[in-house]
Amino acid sequence: MALAMPRPFATKSGSYYLNVRVPNELREVARGRAVTLPIAGESVTVTISDKVYVSLRTKSAREAKERFQAALGRLLAYWDSLRTPEQTLTPLQVKALAGETYRKAVERLDADFDFNDRIEAFVQEYRDATQWHLDNGVDDPKVAERMASIEMQDPLALHAYALRHGDGVLNRDEIVDAAFGGEARQLVADNQMQIDQKSLARLSKELVKIGEAFSELAIRRLSSADHSDDIGKHLPAWTPPAPTTAATSKADREPESVSDLYKRWCEYQTDKKAASTLRRYGPSLESLDRFWKGKDWRLVSGDDIWDWANHRKDVDKIDPRTINRNDLVAVSSIFSWATTRQGGRRRSDNPARDIKLDVDRKTTTREKHFEDHEVSAILMAARNAKPSRRYPRASASRRWAPWICAYTGARIQEVCWLSRHDIRQEGEIWVIHFPKTKTNVARKVPMHPALVEEGLLAFWEKAPAGFLFVGDVPQKEGATRSQQEQRASELAEWVQEQVKLEDGVSPNHGWRHLFVTRAEEANISKRFSNAITGHNHGKDVSDGYFRGRMSALKVRMDRYPRYVIE
Repeated sequence: MALAMPRPFATKSGSYYLNVRVPNELREVARGRAVTLPIAGESVTVTISDKVYVSLRTKSAREAKERFQAALGRLLAYWDSLRTPEQTLTPLQVKALAGETYRKAVERLDADFDFNDRIEAFVQEYRDATQWHLDNGVDDPKVAERMASIEMQDPLALHAYALRHGDGVLNRDEIVDAAFGGEARQLVADNQMQIDQKSLARLSKELVKIGEAFSELAIRRLSSADHSDDIGKHLPAWTPPAPTTAATSKADREPESVSDLYKRWCEYQTDKKAASTLRRYGPSLESLDRFWKGKDWRLVSGDDIWDWANHRKDVDKIDPRTINRNDLVAVSSIFSWATTRQGGRRRSDNPARDIKLDVDRKTTTREKHFEDHEVSAILMAARNAKPSRRYPRASASRRWAPWICAYTGARIQEVCWLSRHDIRQEGEIWVIHFPKTKTNVARKVPMHPALVEEGLLAFWEKAPAGFLFVGDVPQKEGATRSQQEQRASELAEWVQEQVKLEDGVSPNHGWRHLFVTRAEEANISKRFSNAITGHNHGKDVSDGYFRGRMSALKVRMDRYPRYVIE
């Protein structure tokens, strides 16, 4: 299966955008930073969130493709720069790196016949902006020029101000950074480096000097036939410094297996990821460790990951889809973490990145939701589930978990986390509060009238404090799965014992597919359906702001059709 390549994103109005997600391992580092991209011959600065989203300033598909590739190339170079350790540049390296912008500007001046006209137009714009401040309450011409130069946010404006009033006006660090900080950071990113703040400040100030020198050259060429360039002749050549590595620690010197890396990752992620995720990744990392024969994980290459994935397919007889979805995702996540600051930057690359096995085309034989006869059989089996004095909560889960899933579309584990206080009346509306969800966002949904009629409230009134469906016996010491996870698996087995389900239909998750399908059939909008089921928000940014009010959710829940049990 071919990987989807990034491409321009077209809005409904026909305008094209660059819309690229930040690599997972860089999100914490990149969020809030600014990156400057070349678009339509201009430098456009955008602040990074979980993605980079910026207009390509065209409705032409051909132009959009060309502009997208240029901007994407710059963006990928910026990602690479964030993956490298910070470096300190010597004064000579700072001067040489800044000199690269000077050389490119001179080459453009020599090759662009319209450049002189643009400079003259800019000078006029600068004069107009200055005059505007003089006409609107600024008495000091020098202050008016300074305000115009800062407002225009263009290095040329500050160059012009510097040429008129001398270098001293640009010694304030905030002015230098405002005018040249972005240019300095992008120049560093283009060279796929990270430099420390002191080197960055020096580079910004050097760009001021370079800008002034270029302004003098441009003005001289405008006013005379003098094309000499003493500055360019004496600029040192730029040679990127060799990549630096962090000081070698004891951990870097001693061999560390893939299993050791996995343990360190688990320790870091204990309070950040679900226990089920930590556990689920284990078999994949253990398999890679066995294949790699316990050698140091820092020596694993992309070819080694590829060979291991094929070993899983050919020797372990694992389906390629499962390998792609589980094994490679697990390994890639942990190796990506090892490239970040949080992971100690013990590697500069992720060897599992973009590795994926080919899969055969799969034919879907039926829908993932339950058919009517399966719905009737499961709910009838739940209704007839026998109570147990010894295990009252376990038997209650068989009686009520399928019914709650059927009329809320909730995930089975979300239901298993319910406590007695999670069913309550708010105003005139009975609600079910799901405190622990897959997305870590708790939600409340109105109780469907069918659940009330089935007797859920009568059960709730007699239920003891604590969890409704787990807790008959204490959690076993050292258990790697929560009681809720165990109960969810037990319920899946119990349903399959009661009802013969076709392959591809989940005994628990089938309710979720069915709820969404029937909600659509009942003309319940997707936003309200998502609010009830807790689905992730769509691409529309406004989805993230939507929170269905309980009274409105109640109207939609009452509209949800009842199941026919025969």
